[in-house]
Amino acid sequence: MGKINVFVLGFLKFIDNVLKPLISYCFRFYYSKIDVPNPLPKCSSDLLLTPGHKLAKKIRNKEITSLQLVTVYIDRIKQIQPLVNCVVQERFDEAIKEAKEIDKILSLQEIPGKYSEENAPLLGVPFSCKECIWVKGMSNNSGLVCRKDVLAPEDAKVVIYMKDSGAILTCLTNTSEVCMWLESSNYVTGTTRNPYNLSRIVGGSSGGEGCIVSACGAVWGIGSDIGGSIRMPSFFNGVYGHKPSKNLISNEFQFPQGIGMQEDMLGTGPICRYASDLKVIFKVLCGPKFSEIEKNFEQKIELKNLKFYYVQDLQGNVLVTKPSDDVKKSLERAIKFLETDLGVEVRELKLKKLRSSFQMWTSMMNNGKSSSDSFSTLLNDGKEPINPYKELLRSIFGYQDKHTLPAISLAITERFPSSRPDHHIELANALREEIKDIIKDDGIIIFPSFPVVAPYHNQALFTNSLDFIYYGILNVMGFPVTQIPMGLNMEGLPTGVQLVANHNMDHLTIKLAEHFENNLTGWIPPF
Repeated sequence: MGKINVFVLGFLKFIDNVLKPLISYCFRFYYSKIDVPNPLPKCSSDLLLTPGHKLAKKIRNKEITSLQLVTVYIDRIKQIQPLVNCVVQERFDEAIKEAKEIDKILSLQEIPGKYSEENAPLLGVPFSCKECIWVKGMSNNSGLVCRKDVLAPEDAKVVIYMKDSGAILTCLTNTSEVCMWLESSNYVTGTTRNPYNLSRIVGGSSGGEGCIVSACGAVWGIGSDIGGSIRMPSFFNGVYGHKPSKNLISNEFQFPQGIGMQEDMLGTGPICRYASDLKVIFKVLCGPKFSEIEKNFEQKIELKNLKFYYVQDLQGNVLVTKPSDDVKKSLERAIKFLETDLGVEVRELKLKKLRSSFQMWTSMMNNGKSSSDSFSTLLNDGKEPINPYKELLRSIFGYQDKHTLPAISLAITERFPSSRPDHHIELANALREEIKDIIKDDGIIIFPSFPVVAPYHNQALFTNSLDFIYYGILNVMGFPVTQIPMGLNMEGLPTGVQLVANHNMDHLTIKLAEHFENNLTGWIPPF
């Protein structure tokens, strides 16, 4: 090993073993006054603690009205919003009108076919939606100051599918700036705070969704994920999130929109408190494409007949943090549960190509280019690219009121040429085939989530800036992934693992998520 490599590795060890713990201690000291678990008030109604599919049946059976349910959720949002700041725009009056209309329809002796259980399975149940996804006439700025007055011209397909299913939209939720950072904070709508501890982040970029669902402000919601943006908030907020197989659920009409290879990496999907709700909302979000995989969900699955594997870390990747004790314990607990409950063997996979995870993700994000200013252009709403160095100086001297420091940092780093993007795209293709050959159509991989539990606000830029790649590498693969909660750590913060299957095998990870929920653990209330 050359002298330079020895120096670099030594410096990286210094960062991991000395600098990062020191920075973490400073943040812990700074936030000590609000570093308190369970800050939210308890729910005032059992309806807030009932799975969505059961609420839909209660409404259809006239045990409750849609108006009752929508009102209860609106009241809960008003209760939690001052604490966590997850909502960026509400439509409470419209939601109440729609609930009343649904109750009128259900009072008819003969209900029109459009509102049958088959055609409208979510009839009268409220939902929330990530702000970057188009909802006609509502905000669509994605935390970008120059877009603060932009309204979506029409509904995204996934929103149309939800509305057609009878669901009622109550609000839009917060994101990171241009949906490209692991904390949901921006200069338009502020910072969203974790319901388990207000001093901690909710993740990004679907952080508002993860937060509102966990805090019982929404039954379920829609997020999007190009580098963990569904799964990371689900992990930090202790709920379930599913990134679907590539090209299965429509990604149309979002800002920003995936281009080229990014479209294969981007996944729009559900976030919910209960694993038992995943299949219901997943089917709705798929729309007509669900028919392509419907037979998979109809067949009876014996989990004990599947093959199980686990990945411990990113195989010595020096750019990322190693899994913490909390994350290791979650992985070990999941493995032990499968071995004892199902009587299966869970084999370790050592995939050496994971060492280049970050290079693979960036190469595809840049569509095979060695460098780019696309993100700088995006930060100016597609017009002339911003000057990130100028914006950095504005931040340093306290004059910044448009762009967050993580966004500026990304705009700077994308200008540095990456090494051999074509090689890393080929490497990604080879890794994808290697994994597919192992898991086939009857295998599931238990994969570590983010390497630490939810950091303090603003801490991740200094200690965890590249750790999203634990999620991002699975966007590169295009596989379906379900993030599941695995209880709370000693500080009362959520832990979890990812469940990974082969393309179009979404039913396997969803089925296993249900099994974990029914037999081990699930969402634990943050109050």
